[in-house]
Amino acid sequence: MLIQDYNAARNNAAVVRKDWMGVLQLTGPERQTWLQGMVTNEVAKLTAGEGCYAAHLNAQGRIVAQMIVLVAEDAVWLLVERTAAEKLVTVFDRLIIMEDVQVRDASPDYEVLGLLGPERRGILQRWTGKPFEESALYCHQAFPQGRLCSADIGIDAIVPRGMAEDSLRALAAAGALVIDSEAWNVLRTEAGLPLYGVDIDETTTMPELGQRGISYDKGCYIGQEVVARIRYIGHVNRRFIGLICEGTVVPEAHAAIQSQGKDVGYVTTGVFSPGINKPIAMGFINRAAAEPDTPVILAGKSGTIPAVVAAFPIA
Repeated sequence: MLIQDYNAARNNAAVVRKDWMGVLQLTGPERQTWLQGMVTNEVAKLTAGEGCYAAHLNAQGRIVAQMIVLVAEDAVWLLVERTAAEKLVTVFDRLIIMEDVQVRDASPDYEVLGLLGPERRGILQRWTGKPFEESALYCHQAFPQGRLCSADIGIDAIVPRGMAEDSLRALAAAGALVIDSEAWNVLRTEAGLPLYGVDIDETTTMPELGQRGISYDKGCYIGQEVVARIRYIGHVNRRFIGLICEGTVVPEAHAAIQSQGKDVGYVTTGVFSPGINKPIAMGFINRAAAEPDTPVILAGKSGTIPAVVAAFPIA
């Protein structure tokens, strides 16, 4: 990773091509009420221009796909990792019984560009010719080049795939530095954003990630009994956490996390953070060792690394 990429995303403006993200579209008059019974968060009450983070679970309460739900006037857009998009379409197709709902994998038609940094609004206005107000997380609106969405980090632009190259050039001409996925990986690790297929998969439950994306007041959905049971018990057996390492060696994925000589978890992603000038990581750890500042050892093929558990965001 080039340090200027990181600095641009942190201090100025940068744009990244999120080619790991897919786009699904739900149409039909019953799309929103049907989706309400498919995901962990409240979507039935969302109005056009609003959105939320949610997940679809299997009957055992494990994550089939995580997603950003964007409710528009004529469709519901789902931003989903491409590693899970095709699987989710197949599952959704099977779960549509009598409802008037159509689901389509629109990933071949659209690309997601992430605009980052404190100067992103000015860049965006120069590109689109109009302001975009980030009034709430996941708020979104259509614009001539596609759709804009307030994201966990910065603003996402969903653009037709044939316009992606021109859009990148236009954003660069407006003052954004084009950065690669390696820089984005550092930023998402600092923020504590798991990537499906890398950090989480169908062995993961939503409560292990925290309370984000879970509504306990909505009606039934697939996997709800498991999520409710975990809440009733009062804890999960493991938690998704951050790690701050000593030294300069970046921990490898799947390195064991050890406490008092025992394996208590594992690393999912490791990077070097220029923000704190130290290696950092994400992973899962036994709840008994999950409190911030708990000292641990990361044991991988290249040796051991002292670290401490850290809350998100790390930097």
